[in-house]
Amino acid sequence: MLIYHAHSLCLTRNCVAEVYVKKSLLCFIVAVLVIAFLVVFDYADSEFVEHVTNIQSPIKEQHEASHHNQDRFEQFEPIYDGERVGELVKYLADADIKELKPLIESFWQTCSLRSECDELLMELQNQLSFSKYRLIAEYPAKQREFNQLTESEDFNTSTVEKVERIKNIYMQVWGDIAAELFHEAFSFYDARATLAELTAMGNKLEQREFLAQLKALGQQGKVPSSKNEQYSIAIELLGANMNPSEFSNLKSQLAQHYFSPVKANAVLARQSQVVEQQKTVKSYQHALNEKKAALRTLRATELSHLSEQQWQSHYAAEVKAFRKMFFGELNAPR
Repeated sequence: MLIYHAHSLCLTRNCVAEVYVKKSLLCFIVAVLVIAFLVVFDYADSEFVEHVTNIQSPIKEQHEASHHNQDRFEQFEPIYDGERVGELVKYLADADIKELKPLIESFWQTCSLRSECDELLMELQNQLSFSKYRLIAEYPAKQREFNQLTESEDFNTSTVEKVERIKNIYMQVWGDIAAELFHEAFSFYDARATLAELTAMGNKLEQREFLAQLKALGQQGKVPSSKNEQYSIAIELLGANMNPSEFSNLKSQLAQHYFSPVKANAVLARQSQVVEQQKTVKSYQHALNEKKAALRTLRATELSHLSEQQWQSHYAAEVKAFRKMFFGELNAPR
């Protein structure tokens, strides 16, 4: 509203000269602020609209989020004093299977640096169950076995097949506890396989069939099930190879499929705004780069006689004038 109001004031024909000049200056300042914040959204809209206009599949983000669960254990990598080694031993004794991996790796880093792995293993043997002690004691050897098997495996195949093979190697080395011990890795691989399957579906199925399959996968817990996230996934996969006109039509259809009329209109309006903002930013950067290139040419030819201080002053003035002209044209009445 501020931009529109200021702009309208500047267009008033009956303004006196002094007021006109001041408000023209205000227009220019506001225009500068516009280009500075072209990619910033208006937070007056609902968080719902903010989320669904970020067209990126949440499947791809699951692996990054998985690392947050390890924050409580980072203090143990590595440990040098005996008191904190005792804390690590206690954590190992109390930890659930899904919490063990970072603790085991920290244990082996610590004991190797202290050159007392045998002593610490004996301490663990007195405090842990036999199965947990054996898992920790055999971990380095099993890790080497796992690395050797993965290096010798032929992964020149589909993503789904790659995931199946790597999970089989985990099971071969660590047995039945593999899925829990390496649950973060398994979640990541499962997400990649699901994404590959969805991509294949998007290329083969009709839109209605794809959306039905996507909903079913959400109900099975293989992909996010909320309408917001399903909309984002569908946009990403179905629109991958579309031209701008087809993609715009797809967004409209999917918004109407997933949301109420009010929410659908809000989503589409925001997406249209983002597209226009991106076009403006791209146009500005392209024009500015051309202007700077022309100035560099002048510096090497016609203006080579200027001192460095004179040149910097001239350069700054030219860039400032360019921006003023660009923003003026951007906000000029049509």
